[in-house]
Amino acid sequence: MSNVHIELSAEGDNQRDAGSTWHQWPLTAVHTETMHAGIDWHATQFGRSAPEAKDLLRVVTAAYIADRTARQPAKTLTRALTLTVHVEHPDAWTETALEQAVDLLHWLTGDDWALRCVQSTAKQPDQTLDVDVSAADDICLVSGGLDSLCGALIRIREPGMPFFLGHADTSTVIRRAQQHLQKHFASLTTPHTYIQYPLRHRGDVKHRTPKTRSLLFMTMAVAAASGMGATRVLVPENGFTSINPPLEPSRAGVMTTRSTHPWTFHALARLLTTLGLVGITVENPHHNLTKGQLLRQAMPAATTADQALAAATVSCAKPNPGRPPGGNPNTQCGVCIACLVRRAAFIAAGLPDLTEYAVQKWARAPAEAVRRHRRHDIAAWRSATDNGIARHRVLGSAVWPPGTNFDHVLDLVDRGLEELAHVPV
Repeated sequence: MSNVHIELSAEGDNQRDAGSTWHQWPLTAVHTETMHAGIDWHATQFGRSAPEAKDLLRVVTAAYIADRTARQPAKTLTRALTLTVHVEHPDAWTETALEQAVDLLHWLTGDDWALRCVQSTAKQPDQTLDVDVSAADDICLVSGGLDSLCGALIRIREPGMPFFLGHADTSTVIRRAQQHLQKHFASLTTPHTYIQYPLRHRGDVKHRTPKTRSLLFMTMAVAAASGMGATRVLVPENGFTSINPPLEPSRAGVMTTRSTHPWTFHALARLLTTLGLVGITVENPHHNLTKGQLLRQAMPAATTADQALAAATVSCAKPNPGRPPGGNPNTQCGVCIACLVRRAAFIAAGLPDLTEYAVQKWARAPAEAVRRHRRHDIAAWRSATDNGIARHRVLGSAVWPPGTNFDHVLDLVDRGLEELAHVPV
């Protein structure tokens, strides 16, 4: 089992645990030797956020660092990850809060987590605002993906003024997508603010598919909502992807992604309540829609500008598809499960898909190389669309919040599979 101990503190604080890998969060929004952060330790970019909201972001940031820096064992897949986090209000981290945080992290990653919160000695600065937040009614997460674009377009048409927040990605293709969306939001008749903040460690990445990234995204938004007086954090994701049903038995359990699963929202809501952050909800407003239905709702007119904007987004779970000769490594592959769901959405919505996919745009030899790299995804897609997914596999693949309507869950899965069945592979 891989063992990693991460300690996170403010710049200038004292290390508490000998033997830990120490990361110091900059007091100003720049970097230290161990971290690059667009948000300073006190999160003054968001105004006067509650200490509990900032501490939650610090805990999840430490978890994200551990997730990225701990290599996953090839045989057991399970890591032992210990966190020591310096916080402003350690009394809020009761035994119940610690257990709920650890349970949430275990649910997302399948790893064994231990968490200890200690008192930070960093002094409080004069509060200043980095952005004008006076008109923000809620925080809407925008990642650069198709679903987050759809959620943003729908939210813009509704009353009130959202604040669009993103996590600045190191991936070239995702960063390019975020820049496209930022230009679009700024060009609207009523311009909307969309800011992406970097927040990551400096050093080698040993695990390139961290399952805590979305949780980092959500807790960053909670800190923003707390400081800006917003009561909602919106996490746009289609319901089929959120459920992420096992297309074949090997994809169940910790091998699957649970970033926006209904239980994730339930577990986070429970932790927010325990920490006293009762005035903020984190929700997926599109949990009952397939990706095709979400796309159709977001782009009913399907203008040329809409189509170009949609094509600029990124859904591919596996960009840089093997770097076969003759292909752009930043092109979306077109045949991973995320790409297949994306392609199915355009077909279901009746919209032209202007996205450049490797399997469609590259020369025959490199395109076939991509298919070979993604053969397990293609096999899972074929199994699910040909045979369906048994009810017990869908419902038994995860924990569900109290009161879940399982008939609705199964109907949503059937609708998603119906969309997938029409994708040419």
